[in-house]
Amino acid sequence: MIDHKQILSRLTQRKLEIEAAISAQQEILNANSVGMDEPLIDNEGYPRSDIDVYKVRHARHRIICLLNDHKAIMKDIEKSLHNYHAQMSRNAAAAAAENGGGPAATSAAHHENVATPSLPFAVVGKVENGSPADVAGLHAGDKIVKFGSVNAGNFKDVTDIASVVQHSVGRPVNVVVKRNADSVPLVLTPKQWHGKGLLGCMVLPMS
Repeated sequence: MIDHKQILSRLTQRKLEIEAAISAQQEILNANSVGMDEPLIDNEGYPRSDIDVYKVRHARHRIICLLNDHKAIMKDIEKSLHNYHAQMSRNAAAAAAENGGGPAATSAAHHENVATPSLPFAVVGKVENGSPADVAGLHAGDKIVKFGSVNAGNFKDVTDIASVVQHSVGRPVNVVVKRNADSVPLVLTPKQWHGKGLLGCMVLPMS
C-alpha cells in the first residue's frame, strides 16, 4: 500500500529545502541592496560599481528557477494531501466495517481522522513576486482559515494577524487556506525581503 503520509512528509521537506535556498539567494540581493528588477548598469551603460553584478545576476536567475520549482512542488503537495485524506477516509471506513459499525460509525470514524475545516475569516490580496508570501505558496484570493494561533473563533481584525507576524519574524507560521473547495496547509516565514513589509501580500477581512 502506498504510504501517502510518508510521501507528503518527503514533499514538505523538499519544499522547506527549496525555501531555504531561495532565502540564501535573497540574502545576496539584500546584501547588495537590490531586488529582482533594478538595473545592473549605470546611466552611462557600464556595469554598476556599487554592487557585485555577477552575484546579483546569478542570484536572480537562481531565484526564478527555485520559484518555479517551488510552484511545482506546491502542486505535488496539494495532490498528495488529497490522496492522504482519501486514504484516511478509506482506513476509517474499513475500521468501522471490521467493528460492525454502520454508516453512522463510519462517519464518526472519518471525522476523528479528518479535521473539519474552519470557517475563513480573511482573504489574501495581491501577492508580490519573490516575497515570503509567494515563496510560501499563497495565492491572491486564498481564504485564510488559520494563521498561526488566529482562527475564525478568535479573529477580531487584521491587527491579530499583524501581531502574529511581528512576533514570528524569521520563524515559520502554520497557515491553512481555502482554495476553491480545498483546504491547503502552508508554512509562511515572515521576514525582511527586498520589498515592503514582512509578508509581501495584502490580507483583508472577509466582507
